[in-house]
Amino acid sequence: MKKFLKWMLGIVIALCVLALCVFTTVDRTPYKEMPYYTSMMQQIDSFHVSAEEKKGDSLKAAWSRVALTPASFPHPLAGYGLRKPAVSVKDTTYVRTFVFDNRKTRVAYICLDLLIFPPDLKDQVREQLEKKYALHVFLTATHTHSAPGGWEPKLAGKVLAGSYSEEYVAVLFNAIEKSIAQALPNLQPVEQAYIRISAPEAVHNRLKGPTGPEDPFIRGLKFRNARGEEACLFTFAAHANCLESDIDYISGDYPARISKILEKKGWASFVSYAAGAVGSHGPAFAEVNNGEKEADSMAVVLSEKLAHATITYTAANNLYYHRFPLYLREPHLRLEKNIRIRPWVFRALIGADQPDIQLLQLGETIILGMPCDYSGELMPPLEQLCEKQHMNFMLSGFNGGYIGYITDDACYDWPRGETMDMNWHGPYNAAYLTEVNTAILKKVVHSR
Repeated sequence: MKKFLKWMLGIVIALCVLALCVFTTVDRTPYKEMPYYTSMMQQIDSFHVSAEEKKGDSLKAAWSRVALTPASFPHPLAGYGLRKPAVSVKDTTYVRTFVFDNRKTRVAYICLDLLIFPPDLKDQVREQLEKKYALHVFLTATHTHSAPGGWEPKLAGKVLAGSYSEEYVAVLFNAIEKSIAQALPNLQPVEQAYIRISAPEAVHNRLKGPTGPEDPFIRGLKFRNARGEEACLFTFAAHANCLESDIDYISGDYPARISKILEKKGWASFVSYAAGAVGSHGPAFAEVNNGEKEADSMAVVLSEKLAHATITYTAANNLYYHRFPLYLREPHLRLEKNIRIRPWVFRALIGADQPDIQLLQLGETIILGMPCDYSGELMPPLEQLCEKQHMNFMLSGFNGGYIGYITDDACYDWPRGETMDMNWHGPYNAAYLTEVNTAILKKVVHSR
């Protein structure tokens, strides 16, 4: 009996030690008292940009797309977690790339028809292509939940995006490089027009319900070159997850269908959607026929809005790009309200990528690229700051890093997927990132 009790005591002690090694409590220290806040604000304080740095010759642009179709099937799909693979292609997914140049700065704006811009691929693109083509890269994605997976080698990534495929990562890298190489010889002076149209019937606040605030705006830039060719990049806040998780084909969801409709109508020869502030926001139409009808409805409504937008072209010569490493509270992947796994476990499962915020200015429009599902509820103060200085504001997500969802801090302890499971870096990040983005924007808008 004594031996049994000792054996049981040993097991209990071992389990307690293991639990202490794996789990800890949530750190609710106010963010302004944390070292990461001090480091971030010092970085922004030391950042300076002048009007002269932005201004060059007349803005030139070119655009190109390359398909991202896997070489063979079945191929894993990304989004929703474990699911069956794709065996065919419903509509082709692409990398859509703009190259901008004003003889002082050159930037490639690269948008993938994928769930996110994969972190490992981000590193390859920055390390190899920025140097090779003497440019900066602004990275984003459509956040489509029915696009190819196979691009994430870490354990959690395999659950989210399927079995890792070096072959498919090579397909992605080569397609990105090809899109840049195809665009560069076609650089021409362009005029540009800012677009901002409300489409409240196409989006809802899926976190707070009908009474929750929404970001209903399509925001975009349309370009026209000397040959009269037109192209558009735009964002919207509704998740591209109309199609259900049990489909067995690749699709670009509603964003791909918008591009197809507008290009077929001749509104523009090249149309590129990027996920806007999609955190807490979803498409507003009912799912019918595996979500196909919802995707079609979204595409029809939003393409009609864009097709009837007032377009006023103006010349531009401002072009600027910068990246800010983003400092955060240590990882806080929670099991319940006050219990989280320790950072070493998080990094073993998900990785230890260094996220950043991308800044791109095109003419009088500023675009911030965020490493997250950034909530549309947080857009108004940033947009209003820019509007007061007669500038336009856009925001896109999934820039090659991923820190989870950034939603209203009041919802941090709600037992919901966006707030409990997918909020990965602790409390107060809505307030923190609003302060960070405000500080960045103030530096830029005051340097006109």
